[in-house]
Amino acid sequence: MRDTPLFLGLTKPPRIFGLPIGYFVALVFASVIPFILVDDMRFLLVFIAGYPPLWLVADRNPNLFQILNVVMSRTPRTSVRSRDGGDLYVA
Repeated sequence: MRDTPLFLGLTKPPRIFGLPIGYFVALVFASVIPFILVDDMRFLLVFIAGYPPLWLVADRNPNLFQILNVVMSRTPRTSVRSRDGGDLYVA
């Protein structure tokens, strides 16, 4: 049943302009919000230049932001991060 076209069509993630919602929100925060705050047209170029790469990444893996969120929330930071500048996991 999960392989039928109807089921696959009804369970697709929601998209805005062909991008999953997480990708679109990240693009808006990186381009439109600074454009409104600074009133500089160059930030709209970030939207235009950022849309095609994000679309290609979303086409390959639409759940990338969810994966990054889980990894960042479940992987603890180590105590040597501030001293050495990175996480070091040793058994």
